[in-house]
Formats: sequence, structure tokens, C-alpha cells
Amino acid sequence: MVNSGRLDYWLLFAVLTLLTIGVVMVYSASGFMAQTKYNDQLLFFKKQLVWLLVALPFFILATKLNYQIYRKLALPALVFGFILLGVVLFLPATKGVHRWIRLGPLGIQASEVFKYALILFLADSLSRKLEKIRKFKHLLFPYLVILVLLLALILLEPDLGSAMLISSIFLTILFVAKARLLHLASFLLPGLAGFSLLVFGLGYEKDRIVDYLNGLENPLKGSYHLSQSVISLGNGGFHGVGLGEGRQKFLFLPEPHTDFIFATIGEEGGFVWLAAILLLFMVIAWRGIAIAAKAPDYFGFLLASGISLAIFSSALLNIGVVTGMLPTTGIPLPFLSYGGSSLFLSLAAAGIVLNISKAKKSDWE
Repeated sequence: MVNSGRLDYWLLFAVLTLLTIGVVMVYSASGFMAQTKYNDQLLFFKKQLVWLLVALPFFILATKLNYQIYRKLALPALVFGFILLGVVLFLPATKGVHRWIRLGPLGIQASEVFKYALILFLADSLSRKLEKIRKFKHLLFPYLVILVLLLALILLEPDLGSAMLISSIFLTILFVAKARLLHLASFLLPGLAGFSLLVFGLGYEKDRIVDYLNGLENPLKGSYHLSQSVISLGNGGFHGVGLGEGRQKFLFLPEPHTDFIFATIGEEGGFVWLAAILLLFMVIAWRGIAIAAKAPDYFGFLLASGISLAIFSSALLNIGVVTGMLPTTGIPLPFLSYGGSSLFLSLAAAGIVLNISKAKKSDWE
């Protein structure tokens, strides 16, 4: 059995549909705020459209370039990602956190870049080690060193959400690469203990965790963000109030076009739209797994698995926050949230998976 040599149209459809919904909803969610604060109703819509037009050629190029070329970029990309995580700590804070590198009108979220750089490095490195990864000494270096360093840098920003997301992706890729569960537990358990000590012993992001626990009891008792998000979702009901008719975006719901755009979609499109978006992300996960399973080599298998996992888990984390199931984080909703770096990287990464979908089957197993 071989791949057809054609793009996976299910994956392509899911990505393009989410992009279309995203552009429309960024306009709907941001128009009032943009007019009120910047006297330009189309401000965020135009910026998102520009980013989309910039990203689309790279997306198309990624579908055409042989994915093997990225092997040469794996280590430089990881080093570059670490440099960004270090540099961002010395730049001015945005809303009290050091997550963004500002280059004029452009903003780059360092952890987003690092997330995909790490996936590329892991896919290349682990595909070279094969069965060696089942020996603990091959996990200690460089993987444990990388995990500890990345968590230290991200937690200094602070960015609890990215730390949770990237470490979970990290460990899952190691598991997919056939690392022993007992060895992975030796990574995970000290990490959980250290996290508990940071939060409940040293007070790191404790208010956010307390708000989350209160929200589990009653969403309206949680943080202001969560309360307004739940109100938005409740207003939408099953069918929604109609595109452009949402009221929570009138400066009630914080970040209605970025981190909480899922709540805006829920208010205007109702459960129907939310279910459709969840289905589209499930399609991405399904096709990503199928493409990985048919990849012609172990590198392609791990790369397609890692990228698909990153996109799907980012979506689940964002949706979990919006619905009050997880603590508030700064994780954008892939393809939908306003933001250039997230849109660009997610789209380019999806293009790589589509390229792998065209590759022929071989006996790499």
C-alpha cells in the first residue's frame, strides 16, 4: 500500500475552513474594540489578513518542499528557539509577562517558535537513535537537559500554559518514539512535584490556580475572564445570536479576538459552530495520525505526529480554558485566534504535514 502522491484533501479542507472562520471571526470579535480604542474598526482584521497573505505562500511552499530538507535545520532551530526564550526575558513586559518580541508592528511569541523548533529537533534526533531511546542514558542527555532548561526559561516569563503544553508534547513524542513508560515517569513525577512546590509553596501563579479551583465549583466565581467567557457561551445557546450580534465583545469579554475567540464564536454561532470547530480539529488529528502512519521514514512519522499533536493539543488547551475546564493561559487557538506568529507557524507546520502526506510508503518499520 502506498500514499497516492497527492495532498491529503481532508486535512487541507479542515485547515482552510478554520482559516476562513478565523478571519471572519477576528473581524466580528475585534471591530467594536478597534473602533473604540484605535478609531479603526478594521484594524485587527486588516492585520490578520496581511499575516494570512504573508503566510499562505510559505504554506504552499511547505507542501511542495521535500520534508527531508528540514533535518539540516533541526539543531539550528532548537538553538534559535532557546535564544528567543532567553532574549524575551530581557525585553519590556507586555501585560506583566515577558512573552513577546516586538519588531516594529510585528510581534513574535517566543514559546510558539520554540514549540515547533523542539518538534523538529525531536523528530530528527529520535529518528537517528531508534531503539537506543529505550535505554535511560540516552534519555538523560540531551532530552532531560533540554526539558529542564526549557521549563526554567518559560516559567520565568511567566507562561504556565506554554510550559504545560510544550512539556506534554515533549513527553508524548518520546512515548511515541518508544521510550519506556518507567523512564518517562522519572521525568514526569519530579516535574509534578516541582510544579506543586512552585505553586503552593512559593506562590508561583497561585492566584490563577485558585481562580481555576473556584471556577470548578461555579464558573461565575472564577476569574473575570472565565466569568465573561461562560456568559458568552451561555448567551449563544444552541444556534447562537447571529454573526456580528454578540454583546460580550463590547468590552466585557477580555481578548475576544485572541485567547477567548472561541467564546465569541460560541455566542454568535452557538453550539452548532463550536461543534463544527471541534470536529475540524478532530479531522486534523485524525489525518495527522493517518499521515504519520504512512510516512516513508521514521523522521516523517515523528514530525507528522508531533505537529498534529501540537495543533490539536493547543486547540484543546485553549478550549479547556475558555470553558473553565483548565486554568487561564495565554495559548492561542490555532488558525482562529488573532496573532501573526501563531497563524504563520501553524500554517507552515500544517503545510509540512501535507507534504509528508504525498510521500511514498516504505518499510521503515
